[in-house]
Formats: sequence, structure tokens, C-alpha cells
Amino acid sequence: MDVISSWGQRLLDQLLPPRCLSCGTGVQNTGRICSDCWKDLEFLQGPACDCCGHPFDFQVDGALCGACSAKQPFFDRARAAVRYDDGSRRMIISFKHNDRTDYADFFSQLLLQAGQSLDMSAAIVTPVPLHKKRLGNRRYNQAVLMARIFADKKACDYIPDLLSREKHTPPQKGNYSNRKRNVAGAFRFKPRYQEKITGRTIILIDDVYTTGATAQACARILKRAGASRVEILTIARVCQPS
Repeated sequence: MDVISSWGQRLLDQLLPPRCLSCGTGVQNTGRICSDCWKDLEFLQGPACDCCGHPFDFQVDGALCGACSAKQPFFDRARAAVRYDDGSRRMIISFKHNDRTDYADFFSQLLLQAGQSLDMSAAIVTPVPLHKKRLGNRRYNQAVLMARIFADKKACDYIPDLLSREKHTPPQKGNYSNRKRNVAGAFRFKPRYQEKITGRTIILIDDVYTTGATAQACARILKRAGASRVEILTIARVCQPS
């Protein structure tokens, strides 16, 4: 079956040559980006806050950023693959809003790379949910697409609806305080999963970590429901000056 699938992919590549997901130039493999677009991505693989992943200039093992030192987040660790900037923004917006679901596998690969330091033992993967109104307008939840692929590649349990979004919030804007008010009461845990998550690690998948308000709101609910750890994994994060 794998041989037939491989032959079919080669035939399809001959009929429809692979194109860069971002700029459309020719590439070797389907569902990937070209070397020029790759160079535009700033990967976050250097020194960082041990908790939220905010990049540091120098490596200090176990160090926390000012925000995490002042108040420990509800989540245990957050990691992102790339910086949210001009190089990544266009691709992420296309993925979220322009029906570019063909980005899902590529972004899932970035999540695999970013999540190497996360605790995957006995982990359950789940996406940040969309409200049904927004889901109806967009027709898909980009976090669900990535989470499903990520869980499959990591052989983790996958539960797409651990959380529901009960409050139809406006698009997230502003600083942490504004975003915190925006998501207050927005999420709800599904009680039928109580036994499944007790004592387990939850890997929460989303597209962008901005201020951490969404991650905090979800992690707080999951911890109260019995999760032992909540780890946040996103494609990109906004890196404000520290």
C-alpha cells in the first residue's frame, strides 16, 4: 500500500509540480515552503524563559522572565516554533482566514520541532476551541487541524473537545489585561472527560501565543479539572521587548 501511495504521489507531482505554500515558487516536496521563505522565519530555539518561552539574550538554566517571576502562570511551560513577525504572519493569516488548510501539515512539523522539550509522557493533545459562530464563519478550526496531525505523529491520545468555547468574544486585541477580560468565562471543561485527564499532561495547541491570556484561561480550567501539567504549543509567539 505504501508503494502504491508513493507512486501515486510521484505521478501527482509530475502533473502538478509542488509549489511553495507561501510564495508559489517550485519546491521539491508538496506541502512545504521554499528556502527563501524558510530564511524569513526566525526560529525560537535559543535561550528562553523556562516557563513561557520568552526569548533571552543569554542562556540561564531554569531562569524565568519578569512576568513569570512576578506571577507563576497556570500552565507549566509554553513553547513556540517561530517569532510572530512579517516572515510568519502572512502564512498564519492565510492558514486561519483564507482557507489555506494545506498549511496544516507544515505547521504541525514546526510544532513537533518546537515541542521537543515538552513533557509528552502520558500526554493528551487538545486544541484551543473556537466558538460555534466563529467556526461557522471560518468552517474549520486551524488548531484542530494541527493538533490532530501532531497527536498522530507523537502517538499521543487526542481529544479534540476537552474544552468548549461558550463565549463569543471579539477578536483578541490589546494588552494582557484587556485580553484577560476578553476571555474571562469564555471556556468550559467537558465533565465527561474528568477521569481521562486526572493526573495527565495536557498539550494545548494553538496558532499564536500573544500575551498568554488564552493559554492562562484554558490552563486554569484544565488544572482545576485534574490535569497534572498543562503545556502550551504554538506555531508562533509575539515577542515584546522585555
